[in-house]
Amino acid sequence: MATRTQIFREILREYDSLRTKKAAELRERRAVLFERMPRLAEIEQEMALLGTKTARLVLQGEGDALALLGSLKEGQKALEAERRALLSTNHLTPEFLEMEFACPKCRDTGYIGTEQCICLKRKLMDRLYDQSNVRDMIQVENFDNFNFSLYSTEKTKEEGISPKANAKKLYRRALAFVEDFGNGANLLIYGGTGLGKTFLCNCIAKDLLEKGNTVLYLTAGQLFRKLEEQRFHRDDDEEEAKEWDQELLEAELLIIDDLGTEFSTIFTASELFRIINDRKLAKKAVVISTNLGPTELMNLYSDRITSRFFGEFEQMKFFGEDIRIIKKYQR
Repeated sequence: MATRTQIFREILREYDSLRTKKAAELRERRAVLFERMPRLAEIEQEMALLGTKTARLVLQGEGDALALLGSLKEGQKALEAERRALLSTNHLTPEFLEMEFACPKCRDTGYIGTEQCICLKRKLMDRLYDQSNVRDMIQVENFDNFNFSLYSTEKTKEEGISPKANAKKLYRRALAFVEDFGNGANLLIYGGTGLGKTFLCNCIAKDLLEKGNTVLYLTAGQLFRKLEEQRFHRDDDEEEAKEWDQELLEAELLIIDDLGTEFSTIFTASELFRIINDRKLAKKAVVISTNLGPTELMNLYSDRITSRFFGEFEQMKFFGEDIRIIKKYQR
Protein backbone atom coordinates (compact mmCIF):
# COMPACT_ATOMS: atom_id res chain seq x y z
CA MET A 1 0.00 0.00 0.00
CA ALA A 2 1.40 3.38 -1.03
CA THR A 3 2.03 5.98 1.64
CA ARG A 4 0.33 9.35 1.55
CA THR A 5 3.60 11.00 0.46
CA GLN A 6 4.01 8.54 -2.41
CA ILE A 7 0.43 9.17 -3.52
CA PHE A 8 0.99 12.92 -3.27
CA ARG A 9 4.11 12.77 -5.45
CA GLU A 10 2.32 10.58 -7.97
CA ILE A 11 -0.49 13.14 -8.25
CA LEU A 12 2.01 15.99 -8.76
CA ARG A 13 3.65 13.97 -11.55
CA GLU A 14 0.22 13.55 -13.13
CA TYR A 15 -0.26 17.33 -13.02
CA ASP A 16 3.10 17.75 -14.80
CA SER A 17 2.09 15.21 -17.44
CA LEU A 18 -1.28 16.89 -17.91
CA ARG A 19 0.31 20.33 -18.44
CA THR A 20 2.81 18.84 -20.91
CA LYS A 21 -0.03 17.16 -22.82
CA LYS A 22 -2.12 20.34 -22.89
CA ALA A 23 0.87 22.41 -24.05
CA ALA A 24 1.51 19.94 -26.91
CA GLU A 25 -2.17 20.07 -27.90
CA LEU A 26 -2.04 23.88 -27.91
CA ARG A 27 1.07 23.90 -30.13
CA GLU A 28 -0.58 21.50 -32.56
CA ARG A 29 -3.81 23.47 -32.55
CA ARG A 30 -2.03 26.76 -33.19
CA ALA A 31 0.12 25.22 -35.96
CA VAL A 32 -2.98 23.99 -37.80
CA LEU A 33 -4.70 27.36 -37.47
CA PHE A 34 -1.64 29.33 -38.53
CA GLU A 35 -1.28 27.15 -41.63
CA ARG A 36 -4.94 27.76 -42.52
CA MET A 37 -4.81 31.47 -41.61
CA PRO A 38 -1.32 32.93 -42.16
CA ARG A 39 -2.50 36.38 -41.07
CA LEU A 40 -3.32 34.93 -37.65
CA ALA A 41 0.31 33.85 -37.26
CA GLU A 42 1.43 37.33 -38.32
CA ILE A 43 -0.83 38.94 -35.70
CA GLU A 44 0.57 36.73 -32.95
CA GLN A 45 4.12 37.62 -33.99
CA GLU A 46 3.33 41.33 -34.22
CA MET A 47 1.80 41.32 -30.72
CA ALA A 48 4.88 39.64 -29.28
CA LEU A 49 7.25 42.06 -31.05
CA LEU A 50 5.17 45.06 -30.02
CA GLY A 51 5.47 44.17 -26.34
CA THR A 52 9.21 43.45 -26.59
CA LYS A 53 9.91 46.66 -28.49
CA THR A 54 7.99 48.85 -26.03
CA ALA A 55 9.68 47.24 -23.01
CA ARG A 56 13.11 47.84 -24.55
CA LEU A 57 12.34 51.50 -25.28
CA VAL A 58 11.07 52.10 -21.75
CA LEU A 59 14.16 50.47 -20.22
CA GLN A 60 16.47 52.50 -22.46
CA GLY A 61 14.66 55.70 -21.54
CA GLU A 62 13.88 56.52 -25.13
CA GLY A 63 10.76 58.68 -25.22
CA ASP A 64 8.03 59.28 -22.69
CA ALA A 65 7.21 56.03 -20.83
CA LEU A 66 3.49 56.80 -20.45
CA ALA A 67 3.18 57.68 -24.10
CA LEU A 68 4.97 54.48 -25.10
CA LEU A 69 2.71 52.38 -22.89
CA GLY A 70 -0.34 54.13 -24.30
CA SER A 71 0.85 53.41 -27.81
CA LEU A 72 1.42 49.77 -26.83
CA LYS A 73 -2.12 49.41 -25.51
CA GLU A 74 -3.62 50.95 -28.64
CA GLY A 75 -1.56 48.67 -30.84
CA GLN A 76 -2.54 45.64 -28.81
CA LYS A 77 -6.23 46.56 -28.95
CA ALA A 78 -6.11 46.90 -32.73
CA LEU A 79 -4.35 43.56 -33.17
CA GLU A 80 -6.69 41.80 -30.69
CA ALA A 81 -9.72 43.19 -32.53
CA GLU A 82 -8.36 41.93 -35.84
CA ARG A 83 -7.61 38.54 -34.31
CA ARG A 84 -11.14 38.22 -32.84
CA ALA A 85 -12.68 39.15 -36.18
CA LEU A 86 -10.52 36.63 -38.04
CA LEU A 87 -11.35 33.85 -35.58
CA SER A 88 -15.04 34.77 -35.58
CA THR A 89 -15.28 34.30 -39.34
CA ASN A 90 -14.11 30.74 -38.72
CA HIS A 91 -16.55 30.26 -35.81
CA LEU A 92 -13.76 30.27 -33.22
CA THR A 93 -13.04 32.28 -30.07
CA PRO A 94 -9.71 33.68 -28.76
CA GLU A 95 -9.75 30.96 -26.08
CA PHE A 96 -9.01 28.46 -28.85
CA LEU A 97 -5.48 29.85 -28.93
CA GLU A 98 -4.97 29.54 -25.19
CA MET A 99 -4.02 26.67 -22.92
CA GLU A 100 -6.97 24.59 -21.69
CA PHE A 101 -6.86 23.63 -18.01
CA ALA A 102 -8.78 20.88 -16.24
CA CYS A 103 -8.76 23.22 -13.21
CA PRO A 104 -8.60 26.92 -14.17
CA LYS A 105 -8.19 27.89 -10.50
CA CYS A 106 -4.71 26.38 -10.12
CA ARG A 107 -3.95 26.02 -13.84
CA ASP A 108 -3.31 22.31 -13.29
CA THR A 109 -0.49 22.83 -10.79
CA GLY A 110 -2.40 21.71 -7.69
CA TYR A 111 -1.58 24.98 -5.93
CA ILE A 112 -2.99 28.49 -5.75
CA GLY A 113 0.01 30.42 -4.50
CA THR A 114 1.29 28.35 -1.61
CA GLU A 115 -2.11 26.85 -0.78
CA GLN A 116 -3.25 23.45 -2.02
CA CYS A 117 -6.08 23.73 -4.55
CA ILE A 118 -9.33 21.89 -3.80
CA CYS A 119 -8.72 19.73 -6.89
CA LEU A 120 -5.47 18.45 -5.36
CA LYS A 121 -7.16 17.75 -2.03
CA ARG A 122 -9.94 15.83 -3.78
CA LYS A 123 -7.50 13.78 -5.84
CA LEU A 124 -5.58 12.89 -2.68
CA MET A 125 -8.73 11.87 -0.78
CA ASP A 126 -9.93 9.83 -3.77
CA ARG A 127 -6.67 7.88 -3.90
CA LEU A 128 -6.81 7.23 -0.16
CA TYR A 129 -10.33 5.88 -0.59
CA ASP A 130 -9.26 3.73 -3.52
CA GLN A 131 -6.69 2.02 -1.28
CA SER A 132 -9.40 0.77 1.05
CA ASN A 133 -12.71 -1.02 0.61
CA VAL A 134 -14.67 2.12 1.49
CA ARG A 135 -14.98 3.16 -2.16
CA ASP A 136 -16.74 -0.12 -2.94
CA MET A 137 -18.82 0.00 0.21
CA ILE A 138 -20.36 3.41 -0.44
CA GLN A 139 -21.62 2.23 -3.81
CA VAL A 140 -23.85 -0.19 -1.88
CA GLU A 141 -24.24 1.51 1.48
CA ASN A 142 -25.92 4.79 0.61
CA PHE A 143 -29.14 6.66 1.31
CA ASP A 144 -30.89 5.08 -1.69
CA ASN A 145 -30.33 1.59 -0.29
CA PHE A 146 -31.26 2.23 3.34
CA ASN A 147 -33.72 -0.57 4.19
CA PHE A 148 -36.18 0.40 6.91
CA SER A 149 -37.99 -2.95 6.66
CA LEU A 150 -35.13 -4.53 8.64
CA TYR A 151 -36.17 -2.61 11.76
CA SER A 152 -38.97 -3.61 14.11
CA THR A 153 -42.19 -1.59 14.13
CA GLU A 154 -42.85 -2.44 17.79
CA LYS A 155 -42.40 0.41 20.25
CA THR A 156 -39.96 -0.04 23.10
CA LYS A 157 -40.81 1.10 26.62
CA GLU A 158 -37.39 2.67 27.11
CA GLU A 159 -37.43 4.84 23.99
CA GLY A 160 -41.15 5.36 23.43
CA ILE A 161 -40.86 4.73 19.68
CA SER A 162 -40.11 1.74 17.48
CA PRO A 163 -36.64 0.97 16.08
CA LYS A 164 -38.07 1.58 12.60
CA ALA A 165 -39.44 5.02 13.47
CA ASN A 166 -36.14 5.85 15.14
CA ALA A 167 -34.14 4.70 12.10
CA LYS A 168 -36.26 6.95 9.88
CA LYS A 169 -35.63 9.87 12.23
CA LEU A 170 -31.87 9.28 12.18
CA TYR A 171 -31.96 8.87 8.41
CA ARG A 172 -33.65 12.27 8.02
CA ARG A 173 -31.15 13.87 10.39
CA ALA A 174 -28.23 12.44 8.39
CA LEU A 175 -29.76 13.81 5.18
CA ALA A 176 -30.10 17.22 6.84
CA PHE A 177 -26.48 17.04 7.99
CA VAL A 178 -25.39 16.55 4.37
CA GLU A 179 -27.75 19.25 3.10
CA ASP A 180 -26.58 21.83 5.65
CA PHE A 181 -22.96 20.67 5.75
CA GLY A 182 -20.57 23.27 7.03
CA ASN A 183 -22.89 24.82 9.62
CA GLY A 184 -20.74 23.61 12.51
CA ALA A 185 -22.65 20.41 13.32
CA ASN A 186 -20.88 17.24 14.54
CA LEU A 187 -22.53 13.84 14.97
CA LEU A 188 -22.07 11.10 17.58
CA ILE A 189 -23.83 7.99 16.28
CA TYR A 190 -24.06 5.27 18.92
CA GLY A 191 -25.89 2.07 19.75
CA GLY A 192 -25.44 -1.70 19.80
CA THR A 193 -23.68 -3.84 17.22
CA GLY A 194 -25.22 -4.28 13.78
CA LEU A 195 -27.83 -1.52 13.92
CA GLY A 196 -26.73 0.55 10.92
CA LYS A 197 -24.23 3.04 12.36
CA THR A 198 -21.45 2.31 9.87
CA PHE A 199 -24.02 2.14 7.07
CA LEU A 200 -25.22 5.64 7.95
CA CYS A 201 -21.62 6.92 8.06
CA ASN A 202 -21.11 5.52 4.56
CA CYS A 203 -24.30 7.23 3.39
CA ILE A 204 -22.99 10.57 4.64
CA ALA A 205 -19.54 9.99 3.12
CA LYS A 206 -20.91 9.12 -0.33
CA ASP A 207 -23.19 12.13 -0.62
CA LEU A 208 -20.57 14.59 0.60
CA LEU A 209 -17.94 13.15 -1.74
CA GLU A 210 -20.36 13.54 -4.63
CA LYS A 211 -20.89 17.16 -3.61
CA GLY A 212 -17.15 17.72 -3.95
CA ASN A 213 -16.25 17.76 -0.25
CA THR A 214 -13.09 16.16 1.08
CA VAL A 215 -13.92 13.27 3.42
CA LEU A 216 -11.46 11.21 5.45
CA TYR A 217 -12.96 7.94 6.73
CA LEU A 218 -11.03 5.84 9.26
CA THR A 219 -11.90 3.20 11.80
CA ALA A 220 -10.65 4.03 15.28
CA GLY A 221 -8.14 1.19 14.96
CA GLN A 222 -6.76 2.54 11.67
CA LEU A 223 -6.58 6.08 13.04
CA PHE A 224 -4.63 5.31 16.19
CA ARG A 225 -2.35 2.72 14.57
CA LYS A 226 -1.39 5.32 11.99
CA LEU A 227 -0.83 7.97 14.66
CA GLU A 228 1.35 5.60 16.71
CA GLU A 229 3.34 4.69 13.61
CA GLN A 230 3.92 8.36 12.84
CA ARG A 231 4.89 9.26 16.41
CA PHE A 232 7.06 6.30 17.36
CA HIS A 233 8.10 4.33 14.26
CA ARG A 234 8.46 6.88 11.49
CA ASP A 235 12.25 6.62 11.04
CA ASP A 236 12.63 10.36 11.50
CA ASP A 237 10.27 11.13 8.58
CA GLU A 238 8.93 14.25 10.22
CA GLU A 239 7.59 15.64 6.96
CA GLU A 240 5.23 12.70 6.48
CA ALA A 241 4.03 13.02 10.08
CA LYS A 242 3.25 16.70 9.51
CA GLU A 243 1.38 15.85 6.32
CA TRP A 244 -0.68 13.24 8.14
CA ASP A 245 -1.60 15.75 10.85
CA GLN A 246 -2.48 18.27 8.17
CA GLU A 247 -4.69 15.71 6.46
CA LEU A 248 -6.53 14.97 9.71
CA LEU A 249 -7.09 18.68 10.25
CA GLU A 250 -7.94 19.86 6.74
CA ALA A 251 -10.40 17.21 5.51
CA GLU A 252 -13.78 18.92 5.45
CA LEU A 253 -15.26 15.89 7.19
CA LEU A 254 -13.46 13.36 9.39
CA ILE A 255 -15.38 10.14 10.09
CA ILE A 256 -14.10 7.95 12.92
CA ASP A 257 -15.90 4.61 12.85
CA ASP A 258 -16.10 2.12 15.73
CA LEU A 259 -14.63 4.39 18.38
CA GLY A 260 -13.97 2.38 21.54
CA THR A 261 -12.66 -0.69 19.73
CA GLU A 262 -9.10 0.68 19.80
CA PHE A 263 -6.65 -0.34 22.51
CA SER A 264 -7.12 2.51 24.96
CA THR A 265 -3.97 4.20 26.27
CA ILE A 266 -2.95 7.63 27.52
CA PHE A 267 -1.62 8.23 24.00
CA THR A 268 -4.87 7.37 22.20
CA ALA A 269 -6.91 9.46 24.64
CA SER A 270 -4.68 12.51 24.26
CA GLU A 271 -4.61 12.17 20.48
CA LEU A 272 -8.40 11.84 20.32
CA PHE A 273 -8.81 15.04 22.33
CA ARG A 274 -6.22 16.82 20.21
CA ILE A 275 -7.91 15.87 16.94
CA ILE A 276 -11.39 16.85 18.12
CA ASN A 277 -10.15 20.09 19.64
CA ASP A 278 -8.01 21.07 16.63
CA ARG A 279 -10.86 20.41 14.24
CA LYS A 280 -13.22 22.40 16.42
CA LEU A 281 -10.86 25.38 16.29
CA ALA A 282 -10.58 24.95 12.51
CA LYS A 283 -14.40 24.68 12.25
CA LYS A 284 -14.16 21.28 10.58
CA ALA A 285 -16.87 18.64 11.07
CA VAL A 286 -16.46 15.26 12.78
CA VAL A 287 -18.77 12.23 12.67
CA ILE A 288 -18.10 9.46 15.20
CA SER A 289 -19.76 6.07 15.43
CA THR A 290 -19.43 3.83 18.46
CA ASN A 291 -21.00 0.79 20.08
CA LEU A 292 -20.60 2.48 23.46
CA GLY A 293 -23.38 4.33 25.23
CA PRO A 294 -22.93 7.58 27.20
CA THR A 295 -22.05 5.84 30.47
CA GLU A 296 -19.49 3.55 28.81
CA LEU A 297 -17.92 6.50 27.00
CA MET A 298 -17.58 8.38 30.29
CA ASN A 299 -15.95 5.34 31.90
CA LEU A 300 -13.48 4.91 29.04
CA TYR A 301 -12.53 8.50 28.23
CA SER A 302 -11.61 11.54 30.31
CA ASP A 303 -14.05 14.27 31.25
CA ARG A 304 -12.52 16.71 28.79
CA ILE A 305 -13.19 14.28 25.91
CA THR A 306 -16.71 13.28 26.95
CA SER A 307 -17.61 16.91 27.58
CA ARG A 308 -16.82 17.49 23.91
CA PHE A 309 -18.98 14.51 22.91
CA PHE A 310 -22.02 15.57 24.88
CA GLY A 311 -21.61 19.32 24.55
CA GLU A 312 -20.56 19.75 20.93
CA PHE A 313 -21.84 16.63 19.13
CA GLU A 314 -25.45 15.89 18.29
CA GLN A 315 -26.23 12.46 19.69
CA MET A 316 -27.94 9.94 17.40
CA LYS A 317 -28.90 6.69 19.12
CA PHE A 318 -29.68 3.45 17.29
CA PHE A 319 -31.50 0.69 19.13
CA GLY A 320 -33.26 -2.59 18.33
CA GLU A 321 -32.18 -6.02 17.09
CA ASP A 322 -28.99 -6.71 15.14
CA ILE A 323 -30.13 -6.12 11.54
CA ARG A 324 -27.09 -7.94 10.13
CA ILE A 325 -28.45 -11.17 11.61
CA ILE A 326 -31.88 -10.37 10.19
CA LYS A 327 -30.39 -9.72 6.74
CA LYS A 328 -28.49 -13.01 6.92
CA TYR A 329 -31.66 -15.03 7.49
CA GLN A 330 -33.63 -13.11 4.86
CA ARG A 331 -31.30 -14.33 2.10
